Amino acid sequence: MRIELNNTKRIVIKIGSSIIDHNHDKIINGVCANILNLLDEGKEVILVTSGAISQGMKVMNIQTKPKDIKKLQSLAAIGQQKLMLIYENIFSKSNLQTAQILITHGDINDRVRYLNIKGTLEELLDNNVIPIINENDVVSTEEIKLGDNDNLASMIANCVSADLLIILTDQNGMYDKNPDSNRDAKLINKISVEDLKDFDSDFSTQSEIGTGGFTTKVQAVKRAALSNTHTLIANGLEDNILNNIFYEDDIGTLFIPSEKKVSAKKQWLDTTDNRNSVIIDDGACEAISDNKSLLLVGVDDVEGSFEKGDVIQCKNKNLICIAKGIVNYSSDEVLKIKGKSMDEVTTEFGSEFSRELIHVDNLIIIET
Repeated sequence: MRIELNNTKRIVIKIGSSIIDHNHDKIINGVCANILNLLDEGKEVILVTSGAISQGMKVMNIQTKPKDIKKLQSLAAIGQQKLMLIYENIFSKSNLQTAQILITHGDINDRVRYLNIKGTLEELLDNNVIPIINENDVVSTEEIKLGDNDNLASMIANCVSADLLIILTDQNGMYDKNPDSNRDAKLINKISVEDLKDFDSDFSTQSEIGTGGFTTKVQAVKRAALSNTHTLIANGLEDNILNNIFYEDDIGTLFIPSEKKVSAKKQWLDTTDNRNSVIIDDGACEAISDNKSLLLVGVDDVEGSFEKGDVIQCKNKNLICIAKGIVNYSSDEVLKIKGKSMDEVTTEFGSEFSRELIHVDNLIIIET
């Protein structure tokens, strides 16, 4: 038995398109039967599911996934109701209610909407309703798409402070080498999230149906760890997989978070995806890495347009995002202040002028 999972209460389970596409009746019925067992054991389950587009492709008899965003959106509109009907038909046989929740990155970026999502999920769980979450592909565009449900699942895990995130895919877990090109690749059954930064592996493998390869799964693991959530990646095509995960150490890969847990606000900051940014100098980069506030004097340039209170990216001179944070000034104000002396700035903005563009409490470092 996996002792790390002994006290697991709240679980987020992500089912990928590659699972649903494989004889979905048998697979989904098996996974849902396992979920019923978890519920009987007193655990809480939130389901994050892909598959709306692939279900739409089946209905419309389309063999190759289109690239045009409007075609994808229309297929999602067709397939989403079919996808929900699959789950509803299964769980209703056990007198369980399900709730559909569709999310975009706009919902995640907005702090109020993010907290509303959290409140709704908590209420549903309190009433023994199974939340079933998917990205709202119908209203998403290429610019605001979450891109894959691995990261969506990790955002939800952060949002509700889940104990465990389970990602079911068509792969057995993480290997020490790419198993597609290395016959001697070995499955890693357990690894700490901190060790991932030094781990040499090819995560680029992707399935034809889904949008996320193993790279996105590693990103999801790191994000889930911010709320001290364990993540387990396993092969959802295997029989009785969710039950076996808890009792057999050699199934899938278990990622162990560090003891350090960041604040709820900083977890939310990590999930945001605002493209606006400031370019900062080496001194400011060093200050951020030392857990200090970002000062206006460290800003070299501005990308995009933002208002006071917005979340932006902080990029180094190589244009790599090293942090995200909530700004105290708009982009227009930053440009006005840049290059001026303190006396000039105080005259223009008043004596209560703050030198901090982003306070350390509103700043999270992004691992590169």
